[in-house]
Parts: sequence; C-alpha cells; structure tokens
Amino acid sequence: MVLSSLSTLPITTTRDSMPTKRPGIDLTLLQRRADSLRCRADSVDPILANSYRRRASELELEVWIHIVRSGLTPEDSPLAA
Repeated sequence: MVLSSLSTLPITTTRDSMPTKRPGIDLTLLQRRADSLRCRADSVDPILANSYRRRASELELEVWIHIVRSGLTPEDSPLAA
C-alpha cells in the first residue's frame, strides 16, 4: 500500500546538515512515469484513464514527499527546472 510505505520513509537530513539524496530513489524517473501515465490517459478507456490519473497523482505525491523530507523546497528541487 502506498500510504503505509510513505509514512515509514526515513527523514534523510537534520536541521544542520545538507540535504542528501536517498540511494535508489530517482525522482526524475517517478515524475516521468507520472507524466507518461497522464499522457496515456487521454487515449484509453475512461475507467482506465481514471486509474492512470490516480496513479500519476500518487507518484507526484511521492515525489513531493521525498523533496520535502530531503530539506529542499519544491522550487529548489531538481525537478523544478
């Protein structure tokens, strides 16, 4: 379940440390997957499209959580460019 795994993610920084990237999590890949699902949602059955958009939203939420927990603001994240 997505929510249970998100709630157990460790915080990767302390107040005085530099933000660190967690090994194994590629935020760009997660965002690209969300974008791909949103694009495909336009060309599939409406019920499946709804599922694609929901999953894309879950992935974007996961990206946002990783950015916030790393100590960056969303504007300073690597995906803001």
